[in-house]
Amino acid sequence: MPADLAAQLRDLPGWQLEDGRLVRTVRLESFRAALDLVVAVGDEAEAMNHHPDVDLRYDQVRFALWTHVAGGVTQYDVELAHRISALLPAG
Repeated sequence: MPADLAAQLRDLPGWQLEDGRLVRTVRLESFRAALDLVVAVGDEAEAMNHHPDVDLRYDQVRFALWTHVAGGVTQYDVELAHRISALLPAG
């Protein structure tokens, strides 16, 4: 991952690099809240035409972002991570 992207990760609390992917797991108050988050992220991903791996487990959602054609994390993934973070409940 380019150095400028590494610096940008400082502005993405809760996100980490894992096996060449930008990853975050969040726990929400209920299955319904987790499902609503997945739908909202799906809308953002469709708008960007950039689709993350999403794993929904009751009240937990794991997002994994990387650009397949680039073979790793790109600026596109960082942008989607920011959009996902903006959708998360405060606190």
